[in-house]
Amino acid sequence: MNRFKTFGRYWGLPLLLSASLLLVWVLGEPAAELLMYQRFDIQSGQIWRLATAHWVHLSFQHLLLNLMSLALAWWLFHQALAGFTGYLLTGLISLGVTLSLFVLHPDIGWYAGFSGVLHGFLVAGALLSRRQNPMLSLATLLIVAIKLVIELVRGAEPGLAEFINSPILIHAHVYGALFGGLYAICMRGASPR
Repeated sequence: MNRFKTFGRYWGLPLLLSASLLLVWVLGEPAAELLMYQRFDIQSGQIWRLATAHWVHLSFQHLLLNLMSLALAWWLFHQALAGFTGYLLTGLISLGVTLSLFVLHPDIGWYAGFSGVLHGFLVAGALLSRRQNPMLSLATLLIVAIKLVIELVRGAEPGLAEFINSPILIHAHVYGALFGGLYAICMRGASPR
């Protein structure tokens, strides 16, 4: 029983997230239309879209890339993201990204995908793990920072957008990383030394 509890604590959330992302994909266009970030629909009162937009993917490649990135983030930082931390982080990053898009970018009419949350997981995991694994944390933060700077300066990689058959919203990556970082900084400040 103890092994099951430990497995659930460390791997329950990524399995639940993977299953829910796959379920929304399998349910197809009706689910996507109901859950996707659509600015006009949110303004009309469909506020659940602020939380659910991240579960919608526009192509199987898009979904697959996000599932692989989720597996990588969890493999690297499962100890830091385990349990309640991961669940809270998922909710805060999800809402942080879409609320930022809604408030700061009225020109963005729609959004879908989990990549913003994944950027947040990587940054939060790296910051929360910096004492246990400083080299991995530093390398991850540098890679994410360099990637974001390149995206902000040059735009998203055209080959990637072509591969996933969807435009890439860089803002979601930036806000995800920002909210992941803020969460980790707040948690480090709240925890005893």
